[in-house]
Amino acid sequence: METARGLTRMHRRLAFALGPVVLVWFLSGVVMLRVSYPSLTEPEWFESAAKIDSESCCASLEGIIGAMDRPQGIEYLRIIQVGERPVAVAQYLDGSLGAAWGDTLEPVAPLSAPGAQRAAAGIVPARAILSLEAIADDVWTVHQRFNAHRPLWKVSFSGEEEPVWYFSGATGELVQQTTAYERRWNLVGAVLHWAYLPWLRRQWGLWDRTLWWLGGGATLMMVTGCMLLVRALMREGRWRFVTGGPALHRMLGLTGGVTALAWVLSGWLSMDHGRVFSDGTIAASERERAMGGRLTARDIESYSAEWGKAVVVGAAKEIRVSKLAGAVHAIVRESSDRQFVIPLFEAGGSGQQLFSESLVRSAAGAMFGLTDGLTVRTIMSELRRAGSVLTVAAGVPVVRVQREGTDARWVDVDARTGEVLEQQDASRRWYHRLFGGLHRWDVPWFVGHDGLRRFLMGLWCLFGAGLTVSGVWSWVRRR
Repeated sequence: METARGLTRMHRRLAFALGPVVLVWFLSGVVMLRVSYPSLTEPEWFESAAKIDSESCCASLEGIIGAMDRPQGIEYLRIIQVGERPVAVAQYLDGSLGAAWGDTLEPVAPLSAPGAQRAAAGIVPARAILSLEAIADDVWTVHQRFNAHRPLWKVSFSGEEEPVWYFSGATGELVQQTTAYERRWNLVGAVLHWAYLPWLRRQWGLWDRTLWWLGGGATLMMVTGCMLLVRALMREGRWRFVTGGPALHRMLGLTGGVTALAWVLSGWLSMDHGRVFSDGTIAASERERAMGGRLTARDIESYSAEWGKAVVVGAAKEIRVSKLAGAVHAIVRESSDRQFVIPLFEAGGSGQQLFSESLVRSAAGAMFGLTDGLTVRTIMSELRRAGSVLTVAAGVPVVRVQREGTDARWVDVDARTGEVLEQQDASRRWYHRLFGGLHRWDVPWFVGHDGLRRFLMGLWCLFGAGLTVSGVWSWVRRR
């Protein structure tokens, strides 16, 4: 008896404190299924990017790498066009960025206001610029993935959609875009669902702990509710169960309480960040082993002819220089799905579309410290996971290298760029099954039926909102 009373008190107190939060989560989830959080996708980036001017590009590759080398080590190098000039962008192994003008090798940062205006006008020449301001962040750019690009240039354009674009102060490239429609709906969608209040979100540790404890409390509220539901059904029988005071709340709980619990629990797991499950991140030392050593000027000092060919191939909008298993390649990219991979170490080497499985296997073997017992397959139409972000990878090939045995580990590599995306041990795989399967319904059958998945998830979100409201109504009636 005392145990039941304790559970009841706990459930009611948690519902009083967290019921409004859970209701907001369910309702904002419905909005997110309809209008996603603003983002700049890779196809959109290529659509907006200018073609690299082969006449003004570039200084020698050896000179670019030598000028941009840092103690933290270059992971890969990108050549892009910003305004009327090429820019060389170095991605370092510690996640930081460096950028220099490709013709003079002078630093880009800090990008000036006229430079940001030229970059914006070059992308949208037909639209008038209404405002241009330097910002640290706002609600659409507060995520930590923009940290390396701060300060940002926020540019508002004329037009029906009232577009606002954000340019990197470090590299000059476009990094985010929003429309009035996205901003309006996401204020009651993703911003509420993720608590993306800039004052809270920019303090990542505080935001992380706040959402972790809110999610844990909401999960405990759902667990105690399910326990009380089972107890009431067993003690009162079916007739009294459906005719008592909280009948509607009980019926909704009986119909979908377990599903609501699964969603709240899996939403809580989205804030795990390595607390319970491994987070899939790859240390800089592991990336360096997969590369076969850092990218340095010595790697390409005798291959200037091959670099010259890469610069003039096709209508390139990005040239990426990557090193994988000790071999340096130039990836000439015209769009997200059209590119040529040119080996710089092989005179006269023909361009390929993707990195070979054998090369990726060697790189992963260097990470694992062994080459035997590895299996390789290329994934073309399944789901690709990059960290905690889930993206549909239809048409985006990923090479997965698997190490079997008691300590089985998988490594996913983007076959287009050679970038190591994620490593999965048993803990990480369980995380994907629980979070992806329960919270996003990331199951194979729904991959080809996304419209139906969104529709059903929307119905269940409304059902969860009804469950929460009925609980509040039962409490009001009891009072």
